[in-house]
Amino acid sequence: MAVNLRRPLPWPLSLGVLGGILVALADAAPLAKAGFPALLAASVLPLAVEGLLLASLFLVLAKLWSAVMGTRATRFWGSHFGAALALAPVVAWLGYRLNRELGVRPAEIFKPYALWPNLALVSAAAVALLLAAYRVRTADRRTPAAQRGGRALRWSYAPLIVAGGLALVTAAAFRPGQDKARLDVFVLLVDALRADELGAYGYPRATTPAIDAFAADGILFEQAVSASTFTKSSIASLFTGRYPYQHGVYWGSHREDPNDPDSVTADLLSAEETTLAEALRGHGYLTAAWVQNSHLRGEMGFAQGFVDYQDQQGNIERINRRFGRWLGRAGRRYPFFAYLHYIDLHDPYRPSPPYDTMFGGAADLGFYEDIDLAQWGSFLHEVRSGERTLTSAQIAQLRSYYDGQLRAIDGQIGRLFEKLKREGRYDSSLIVVTSDHGDGFGEHGFISHSTVPYEELVRVPLIIKLPDNRSAGRRIGQQVRLIDLLPTILDLTGVKAPTDGGGRADLAGCSLVPMIRLGSRPPEMAHCGEAVVEIAQEGAYPVVAARSERFKYIHHQHRGDELYDLAHDPGELENLLAAGGQAAVPLSGEPLKLERLALAAVELRGVRKAERVELDAETIRELKALGYLD
Repeated sequence: MAVNLRRPLPWPLSLGVLGGILVALADAAPLAKAGFPALLAASVLPLAVEGLLLASLFLVLAKLWSAVMGTRATRFWGSHFGAALALAPVVAWLGYRLNRELGVRPAEIFKPYALWPNLALVSAAAVALLLAAYRVRTADRRTPAAQRGGRALRWSYAPLIVAGGLALVTAAAFRPGQDKARLDVFVLLVDALRADELGAYGYPRATTPAIDAFAADGILFEQAVSASTFTKSSIASLFTGRYPYQHGVYWGSHREDPNDPDSVTADLLSAEETTLAEALRGHGYLTAAWVQNSHLRGEMGFAQGFVDYQDQQGNIERINRRFGRWLGRAGRRYPFFAYLHYIDLHDPYRPSPPYDTMFGGAADLGFYEDIDLAQWGSFLHEVRSGERTLTSAQIAQLRSYYDGQLRAIDGQIGRLFEKLKREGRYDSSLIVVTSDHGDGFGEHGFISHSTVPYEELVRVPLIIKLPDNRSAGRRIGQQVRLIDLLPTILDLTGVKAPTDGGGRADLAGCSLVPMIRLGSRPPEMAHCGEAVVEIAQEGAYPVVAARSERFKYIHHQHRGDELYDLAHDPGELENLLAAGGQAAVPLSGEPLKLERLALAAVELRGVRKAERVELDAETIRELKALGYLD
């Protein structure tokens, strides 16, 4: 049953092309079914060609083995060992592609969720090799020797004919620019990016030269406020244009039983909510997302409306690389909404050289020597509770790492913008750069986020670049909110906003288009200048803040409330309320209005109960490493 590697073998070419076609069909069929049939052709051709190239690589390596081994290559052990050796690079490449699709990092390859798919791939390769050996051996017995070469040669043309036919179909059905009457929309979100860390917002360090240049092409909102200091609640609000008390998503990781570490649940974004992706998809937009955050997994409701939702995608470089490939295929024909969520700036900050020392940080990252990074949440709890005190030098070290990591992220975003410019997409697209919340550096006794909504956590960057760079360089100082982003994008793309049963817009957010056109908020939209920020994350104070452009009122459930005059006290150092939550002077005017707004939000909490899902062990591990579980 030896495989003769010294003559042409048609089956590797056939299997290569056929395998590529089957993978492409499995990958693109849902997209075609969703109403984007051209993506089927766009997916089939590249993968069929890739399969053909991998099969050709196998044949070349097999021929080299035969040339080196001579007649020994035809013996049983020689032929099978040679075939396995030639197949190894092919399997390695397929394994690389598989792990990249699964979002598996090299260090996680032996984890059960990653190990079993890889073992299945190796087993499938071994079975394919044995079946092919049997097929060739039996064919040798049935086919006269004089006919073998000619028949093999004829069959070897079949994959080439198939690939050529697919190329013609693709050229006919997938022409660039067709059906592109609407704007392409990009939303780039850098997790945990506070506004005052960007040069465009006045930061003295050169952390964001690429984003600063982007801001010069767009409209910068100087006071953009998130709906929460926690990713899951914040993104649920960004996707729906509604506050957490309206959509009910609070808990990203909640222990049902403190004594049972396995009983951890998380809120789901309800299918009853209408997301930005759903609204755009309903009007012909191809919607796709690349996300790296365990709180935003597709099964938690965040994939609704997305034709292609890829979570657990790794670092920014990998996300941009995958997005770039998608852009060259699926993004060529249909108008699309692309959401890219980068988690690289999330604590614990561990920039690689040269960014680790770019802003004064220590190259050895010595800050983390006595900290178990797998239990980062326990360390954060010690800092917040006062059990561990960080020195000013340690805080400065952390901030230098944060700045270095931000500079690395900025470089990747700059390269993405350059790619868009080369392809002619930058000027013609609607592009947004923002964040879900900021991070603290000891200003109020904590680091990281998911706690009291002080300014370092609440204010986020928001930069919107219009097609043809309209209104480039404009800066708007009035307060806006991340919940305003959904109605703004729908307004700019000509898509109607979601409505309730009575036909009224079912949104808390307001379109920013009038502000962009006028340079300020029209008087009739004064109510859009008030913001509510909520947090209900395990291990933190459940609090609600109401903010205007001048004042912020913070209501606590377990301690006295706080009031700050942000115009004179931007660092929130002087609480205008006396101890015990009683006002030093009776509240009136704007502070009184904010107090009532905060208390109304508290009353509405729990009206919308989110469903919950129990988290698996791997997700729990990831959340511990990100600081969300002790």
